[in-house]
Amino acid sequence: MDYEFSVDGTVYKISLEHAEGKVVATLNGNRLELDAQQVSSQAVSLLIDGKSYLAHVARQGEKILVAVGTHQFCLEEAEQESSLARVKESLPEQAEETVKAPMPGLVIKVNVLEGNDVNPGDGLIVVEAMKMEHEMRASFKAVVEKIHVKAGQQVDAFQPLVELKRVHE
Repeated sequence: MDYEFSVDGTVYKISLEHAEGKVVATLNGNRLELDAQQVSSQAVSLLIDGKSYLAHVARQGEKILVAVGTHQFCLEEAEQESSLARVKESLPEQAEETVKAPMPGLVIKVNVLEGNDVNPGDGLIVVEAMKMEHEMRASFKAVVEKIHVKAGQQVDAFQPLVELKRVHE
């Protein structure tokens, strides 16, 4: 099966084939053999080139949200992305970003306070989901505008956790 997805505006073409109990993926012309096992309805264990990854996957409308370790990706069908890109270009740049829970879980720790300055990679909140801790990190230099949750609180998938306001240098 062939797919086209957009991640942050970049289109990726992926072809998946099943062969001898493994999945052969061709990503933008690069061939990868991988072993994929469904762990739960929202988690897939992947073995790619001898490295193990646990991917948490959730749908939000037409989007597919994927969290692997501290990395988060939003996959969209490429055709929809071109329409969305035209809409985005007509809007002024948004200075705020809302960090959301990748899946249902329990807030274990809140590492920041409203008004704190954060840098890329700084830990914001730790959410336990599927018996694993997931630390949400800042992806840009910002100020913490609002914290929507507290330690010990249950959260739903994609529930807002923290609002950041980008700091332009």
